[in-house]
Amino acid sequence: MCLVIIKYILGQIYNKEAANRLYFVSMHDIFSGILLNESNLNVVIEKVVILLNKMLDNPVTIYSSDYDCYASSEEEPVSFNIENGLKRYIPEVITKQQYFIQKREYVEYINKMQLFDGRYFYLVITEKNNQLNDIDFAGMEDAILTLQFALMRLSAEEELDKKYQKDLEYQLLAGTLSSEEEDEVANILGLNDTDDLRVVTFRLLPKNKSGRFTSEQLRQTEIVEKELLRNLPKKYTTSNTNQVIYIYKKDEQISKFQFRLRIEELQKNVQNNLDKRNANAEFVVGIGKDVKGYPALKESFSDSKIALDYIRVIQKIIGDENRFVVDCSKLGFFRVFADIKDKDKLLSYVPESLQKLYEFDKQKNGELVDTLECFLNNKQSLKQTSNKLFVHYRTVSYRLEKIKEISSMDFDNPEEILAVRNGLIIYRLIETM
Repeated sequence: MCLVIIKYILGQIYNKEAANRLYFVSMHDIFSGILLNESNLNVVIEKVVILLNKMLDNPVTIYSSDYDCYASSEEEPVSFNIENGLKRYIPEVITKQQYFIQKREYVEYINKMQLFDGRYFYLVITEKNNQLNDIDFAGMEDAILTLQFALMRLSAEEELDKKYQKDLEYQLLAGTLSSEEEDEVANILGLNDTDDLRVVTFRLLPKNKSGRFTSEQLRQTEIVEKELLRNLPKKYTTSNTNQVIYIYKKDEQISKFQFRLRIEELQKNVQNNLDKRNANAEFVVGIGKDVKGYPALKESFSDSKIALDYIRVIQKIIGDENRFVVDCSKLGFFRVFADIKDKDKLLSYVPESLQKLYEFDKQKNGELVDTLECFLNNKQSLKQTSNKLFVHYRTVSYRLEKIKEISSMDFDNPEEILAVRNGLIIYRLIETM
């Protein structure tokens, strides 16, 4: 029998309270039967939505928390969003459900179906054909419970699949898979051995002196990942502890320079949002080198991590503490020094003049090496160096004369200054060991 007719008959025979209770029992049996007799949860959701549409004679749609349509009784469901002025609606029936009401083109009744970990969906009934009444809300009670159960199960399964895929993706980047396993994962991701690829690693660094993350800062990593996924394809993005890793497939329409600008803009936006939330964390980005094909992704990933591991050194070398995006392909011979783990071997590349200066600073707890580094980073300009160091230019001039006296350094000799700059890089690397 048509559900609309059942409602009408119950309303004619019984009083309002009895009719609501009997209709609730009838619909409880129907929705329970759908859940018990159908193993495919997507089919369960589809059947419940269609049944609700027949019950209410109105459009019924489920939307995600991002307002994307998940399921609908309509072939072309309308776009959805929460308007200002949303009001709570309490039907005059015994119910565990909460509803909200808003008016757009038609009146919409909204039930926010909570799942887990803050996940939720919206069940939206659009009052397009008939006005809803209390008996309708009595009948919907078990429909919503059935939908919640099905969506919870599906979301949990989807989450497990995502975690499994993320784990495989990370293993592909880390180079811990066999060649057969690499082929399988690449096939899942839609990657080919002819693709031009590079890896971008985003990392959250704590600003506290211990260098350790608080539980709140770890939570910020999850928020940052969601922000990044609004701008990056989910398929090529994975996360690991305090970092988010993105596999970039070359787009012929975008130059390397444009790509870098996009990454820098993304870094600034995320950092601004972190600062607004008082997250006490820095958002840094390492860009790996270009590689051909997915088997070489581990090389690009390793490069991106090198850029991040030495980001403090690079900031110091170039004299820019606000440099938070580092492209490993731009590091040149810095990478050669970074690969040397023997301090004595590294020191053999430092010119004698700089070694003398370094030893003097070490004994006197001086600032000559820092002054020299700043002077070279600022095109040997006394004015710019004094501004950067917040000292009088005469102080800089005195220090430079002292540097010449101790080291016999010739600032007009380009070959010597190149060797000195390399030596400064080496000392900064040694400080990290």
